[in-house]
Amino acid sequence: MKLLKTDGIVIKKVDHSEADRSLTLFTKNFGKININISGIRKSKKRHLNGADLFGVSNFIFYKKEDYYILSSFELNETFFDLRKDLEKLNISFHILEILNSVLVENETRIGLYKLLLNSFRFLDKNNKPIKNYLLLGYFLLLLIQGEGIMFNINDGLYFDIENSIINDLPTFNKLTEIQKIIISNLFDKKINDIVSLDPSVDDAKSIILLLEDYMNYHLNLKINFKEFF
Repeated sequence: MKLLKTDGIVIKKVDHSEADRSLTLFTKNFGKININISGIRKSKKRHLNGADLFGVSNFIFYKKEDYYILSSFELNETFFDLRKDLEKLNISFHILEILNSVLVENETRIGLYKLLLNSFRFLDKNNKPIKNYLLLGYFLLLLIQGEGIMFNINDGLYFDIENSIINDLPTFNKLTEIQKIIISNLFDKKINDIVSLDPSVDDAKSIILLLEDYMNYHLNLKINFKEFF
């Protein structure tokens, strides 16, 4: 029996029977995997936060037929401040929903793993709501790039989702000037330039909805920011 070892983040959990739990992990070395933990909810020897959502742990496990079985784990991070703030928590839940929709099992994506970890670290410490929503927009944009469905930004304020372009040809999705600036600066990773413009949270939310509509169209997803806010 070969033991496997990796850092991982819990992105989904399902409790069953009186003591068992199934976890979906996004791991650094093995990508998205499902793992079973027997007796975890009755165990006094294991730190339950390591087997809860947002928990970052070092996992040791083995594979039996088509299943991964946990041998042991050690908690590394748990993001206590994030868990105490409802708005941050909802943003984090939504990020997990998106990842569970996008990730393919056993596909290693180290860059995306690091992005998720850094996103939770940022949300855990940041106290400016607008930055939390901009973080979600930035996360979505990097996912769009990572999935190979990036759109072009030209002159004009119309977001043509079907043809992957912002230009001056009228479509249903017309941006405001500030919304286009937000998208352009997210694309260029200029978050502080966006904050200096003092955009509203509603402007940031509108960008999130547009980016999700874009992802839903091109990746055949059903992610919905409105379900969390």
